[in-house]
Amino acid sequence: MLHSSCSVCRPPVTSFSTRPIGSLETLARMLQVSVADLLEISANAELFYRIGKRERKDDGTTRICYDALPRLKSAQARIQCLILNRVFYPVYLQGGIRDRDKPRGQAASARMHLQKRTLVTLDIERFFPSVHRPAVFDIWHRFFRCPPPVAECLTALTTKDGCLPQGAKTSSLLANLVFWEDECRLVAALHARGICYTRLTDDIAFSSAADLSNPQITDVISAIRHLCMRKGLRLNRRKQTIARAGDQMVTTKLVVSSKTSLTRKKRSAIRAGVAAIARVPEHERNMLHYQKKYRRIRGQVSYLKQHHPAEAVQLRHRLRAMQSQ
Repeated sequence: MLHSSCSVCRPPVTSFSTRPIGSLETLARMLQVSVADLLEISANAELFYRIGKRERKDDGTTRICYDALPRLKSAQARIQCLILNRVFYPVYLQGGIRDRDKPRGQAASARMHLQKRTLVTLDIERFFPSVHRPAVFDIWHRFFRCPPPVAECLTALTTKDGCLPQGAKTSSLLANLVFWEDECRLVAALHARGICYTRLTDDIAFSSAADLSNPQITDVISAIRHLCMRKGLRLNRRKQTIARAGDQMVTTKLVVSSKTSLTRKKRSAIRAGVAAIARVPEHERNMLHYQKKYRRIRGQVSYLKQHHPAEAVQLRHRLRAMQSQ
């Protein structure tokens, strides 16, 4: 049985050492608004959003990303800058964190699982919509030590329809704090057993340089499942993967072996995208829909360059040649 209270080789905990925000007046000064404006924005925060974009996910569902309107966006930007960016996030947390010393993100998360013999990936189902208002209030009240009126106001400013709105400036960093009380203990217990754990927002991975048995893997998954359940979240069983030595290991959509790389499917899709752009007749290349497609595929080629520079250089030459025609 995995004991999350283990203190051997304990990794650093998520922490915030700055003085708590003790009153609404202090919060209003931080956000550069009057107390009256602060209360008005927080009371009507639901009205300060518009749909930013809809993204079709691999499983066929649609992800809706929201964009806050100027008054709320300004408040969220200051909350992000003055509060959330000042949290110490342990390196096992990889989502949306600016860190010059230890850059975080998709590639950095994947690199932590290089050259392992067992890799398990898990996904938290409908993560942002499932992080409900009480969990966000708990972060502001207990983690940041804000008194209830301040915590309630900050909760209103950072939630929509009772949950974290995907796309808001504050949501990714608050997502890192959902398990602030328990995750560090779980990671410490795994670390003591030689198991590496990472979480990129809702994508969880754990790996080992040793061959983990099925009971050992089940034990770890059970511990992670209980971590999620305590916050009203659940794992998506359909997205669970287990890879062993000899299998292709993929986490955060990157292949991990001796180095990170894109999957063959993704690389093929990028090459096909460049080929499709090349087939567009020259007289259509000034049209808006073509320019959007061109910018999108150019961004994908730049992404490819991070892991396959030689292949990306060839595709970039081809894109530039099209623009010069």
